[in-house]
Amino acid sequence: MNELKLKKPMIIKICLLLFLCFLCAGCAKTTGEPLTLDNLAGKKVAAMIGYSTDYILSAANYGLDIYRYDAYSDMQLALKFHRVDAIAMEMDEAYVFCRIEPDYKIALHAKNQIEYGYMFSSDRKEFLPEFNQFIQKFKKTEEYADLLRRVEASAYAPYQAKKVKNVVTTDRVLKVAAFDGWEPVSYINASTGEWEGADVELITHFANSLGAKVELIDMSWNQMLIELGSGLVDMMLCPDSLMLAKDLEMGGHITMSDPVFLKDIVLIVNKEEK
Repeated sequence: MNELKLKKPMIIKICLLLFLCFLCAGCAKTTGEPLTLDNLAGKKVAAMIGYSTDYILSAANYGLDIYRYDAYSDMQLALKFHRVDAIAMEMDEAYVFCRIEPDYKIALHAKNQIEYGYMFSSDRKEFLPEFNQFIQKFKKTEEYADLLRRVEASAYAPYQAKKVKNVVTTDRVLKVAAFDGWEPVSYINASTGEWEGADVELITHFANSLGAKVELIDMSWNQMLIELGSGLVDMMLCPDSLMLAKDLEMGGHITMSDPVFLKDIVLIVNKEEK
């Protein structure tokens, strides 16, 4: 018994030493050189798995070593401890990320002005042509221009949400899968318990054009795809690049809308190093 008590602290020390060796090896410092479109080949870039950033930057012409994560916090830690050279984000979320986390900054626009649309369930075919007709008109309005201005301003201050009242005049219901905590796209206001965000406002305007009740349902990304493919929700509030349309529509369960936004894909780096 005494011999065992003597050995246990030593075993713990050895385990801790092995863990630290593994951690340090995994956190070997990345290149540290300024990122340009000419030197991206071979760079380690973190991206959210399955997102437009992952799909687009995985193209062979970039030559990137993509590290895929399912949480933004994991990507942030990977960058902080030099497991990757940069994080790939869409411009609107990068605005907020760099405002909240001042140790990071936008280093490079990897892809500009990409068309983004929404995913609709193929089981509710009537909503897609109605939305496409709506968005063509809505993009010409002051409400749409103001929405874009407030998204851009979220780089300097919290997104200034505007309440859009849902005016219901029919018995129609638009079931929308949404993702909480995604300023300025969609999030639940902690004080009021209500959904806010640029895309929340836009889709409420769409519901009003139909006289339909909009029902926002909080879901994870993976759950959204399952529910949408099963026809349990009518659409996803998370916009995606139309470059994914062919692959997403291949199974026959999902269809993509006409362009809603133009977005840039940017690379985020540690501020003190670039």
